[in-house]
Amino acid sequence: MSSFMIEFCKLRYPRIRCSRSLMKKPLGSFSFLLALFLFVPVISMAQSVLQGIVTDPDGTGIAGASIKLKGGTTGTTTDAAGHFSLTTVSGSKGKTFVISCVGYKPSEASLVMDEENRIVLTASTGSLDEVIVVGYGTQKKVNLTGAVDQVGSEVFEDRPMTNITRGLQGVMPNLNIRMTDGKPTRGATYNIRGTTSIGAGGSALILIDGVPGDPNMLNPNDIENVSILKDAASAAIYGSRGAFGVILITTKSARKGKTQLSFSSSLTYSKPTIRPAFITDGYTWAKNFDSAYYAYYDYKSHPAKANSVFPVSLDYLDELKKRHDDPSLPKVEIDPTTGNYVYYGSSDWQDLLYADSDPSTEQSLSVSGGSDKAGYYLSGRYNYQHGLFRYNPDKYRMYNLRSKGFVMPFKWLKLENNLEYSRMNYHYPIINHADAVTPIWRRISDEFFPIAMLFNPDGSLTRNAAITLGGFVEENNYSDQITNKIYNSSSFDANFLDKHLHFHGDLTVGYTTYLETRLFVPVPYSTKPGVYGEQGDSRMNEENNRTDYLGTNLYGEYDHEFGQHYFKALVGYNYEHSKTKNRYYQRYGLINPDLPDFSLIDGQEFSLTGGGQEWTTLGGFFRLNYNYAQRYLLEINGRYDGSSKFPHDQQYGFFPSASGGWRISQEPFWKVSKNIISDLKLRASYGTLGNGNVS
Repeated sequence: MSSFMIEFCKLRYPRIRCSRSLMKKPLGSFSFLLALFLFVPVISMAQSVLQGIVTDPDGTGIAGASIKLKGGTTGTTTDAAGHFSLTTVSGSKGKTFVISCVGYKPSEASLVMDEENRIVLTASTGSLDEVIVVGYGTQKKVNLTGAVDQVGSEVFEDRPMTNITRGLQGVMPNLNIRMTDGKPTRGATYNIRGTTSIGAGGSALILIDGVPGDPNMLNPNDIENVSILKDAASAAIYGSRGAFGVILITTKSARKGKTQLSFSSSLTYSKPTIRPAFITDGYTWAKNFDSAYYAYYDYKSHPAKANSVFPVSLDYLDELKKRHDDPSLPKVEIDPTTGNYVYYGSSDWQDLLYADSDPSTEQSLSVSGGSDKAGYYLSGRYNYQHGLFRYNPDKYRMYNLRSKGFVMPFKWLKLENNLEYSRMNYHYPIINHADAVTPIWRRISDEFFPIAMLFNPDGSLTRNAAITLGGFVEENNYSDQITNKIYNSSSFDANFLDKHLHFHGDLTVGYTTYLETRLFVPVPYSTKPGVYGEQGDSRMNEENNRTDYLGTNLYGEYDHEFGQHYFKALVGYNYEHSKTKNRYYQRYGLINPDLPDFSLIDGQEFSLTGGGQEWTTLGGFFRLNYNYAQRYLLEINGRYDGSSKFPHDQQYGFFPSASGGWRISQEPFWKVSKNIISDLKLRASYGTLGNGNVS
């Protein structure tokens, strides 16, 4: 898929900047007077072209690098070969541009107008003093002994995306994201370092601000950073749920200082870049079909039907050839014997199924500010995607709201609250066929052949069309999905002994509801003038689920440094409870399809089922860190975990790990220049994990 994005406006309080200003040519005498009064401003807005290439030190072009005016919103990105071209006003002459790309160190340069600019970016190895989010805390990158990687919010900026899953694809090593299709609601499997279980599958544990969550329901603009714990040493602190790795997502918090307001708006149009080259000429397709059928049956018989509802014969093939040679002949005739329509189509079903392009838009707003005593962060987002079908296209809408704030009643105590609300609406068309879950792709092979047609001469649907696109065209066979999520987390942080002793506690309560309504209305069709039939059932079903969640964490951390020895210890407690209730009901016999409600259904055939699941986890964990002279590093993790998913005598297990590191580059004998090797560390780790991903 190819797409382009139009970014309308970004606001940074208290000024408003727009990324595009459109100037129309003035007309008439008024325009002449206006030009006289505004001569100087008009001259200053004359446009020039900035162009060049962004490469790595070896001269290879860097694709997707961002070139943006420092302090402004004017910018562009490089193409696949690293080239860029930016039309800007001459007033930008001599101003600084910021050139950046994920995986490279940002660079600033004063670009020259109307000349070939060359910018070289060097690979970023990350600052050794960078703080990395790990399980129940943070550590400096220089002191890490486990396999941990982290990216910041820059990987999600200025990129049109439905959810963060698509934003994370390809940006973190060893993180393998598998999505079965491009549906905006489609979940993904997060795999870290390949297969890690022989008998049972699973996906990485995803924690959003320390709480298990669905990244598809998260606003990408709210993300501060994303960390992945890759090995057993770093993930053991999560016990039985860390067998497939852990992904830690941290959202943005209140920032001290003046109020900052940020608004962004984007409009994107996408269209297929490559489409399969199907045969659309009816005669060519029918001739090939007949030849293949004849050869398959040892040259003894010709086909009598293209499928269960479309007859063919050698005489029919001759009639198709006439219309192939003379396109002026009618494509639909009436059989004098049966009175049925006879179709001689050359239909491009791919064109009938898919639209030429599909738009999407995103509006995002955030406000942040505060002082040393209190602060707040508020954000909202609306994301809409229009589907790719030509008739009754799917429509995806996502609403996100977040409110975070803190107060410090005492210097040693910080109270914080994080409220999140997300709503997802998804409408998509369905086929009214024998199997309720039959996708349109399944019917393509059986019904979408060129000789069939969509409409009859009187505008009614053909039998083939009723089986496939009928529900799409009539817009009365569809599914509506609504997901609501509301979570609230309240926490405290207390510091003592000059911040060497730290306590943290949090409590999270929330629920998620899922409602899917499917409506099946018979699709009318006609096989002969004035004679109509119906395809499909008359029924409605609903699936209604609700999940309630309660979770709490309480842990304390103490660190102390004496001489060249540094010691840190953490011990804590975790409790989580989840309960899901499921309901499914279906009934046949819609009285009025325009008013889909179970009280307006009179069929005697119905079904009602229920169910659910409930689980509880309880664990105690610890972590010990020691380093000597920032040179020899040691970390020990452990968790005693319990899960209600297992039999009573097998519910608890202990999962320890140990890791060590040797920073060779800090040894006195190391004489290699830091410009060649900035840091060299040898790591080793060992740990055990359990798999709690069972039903």
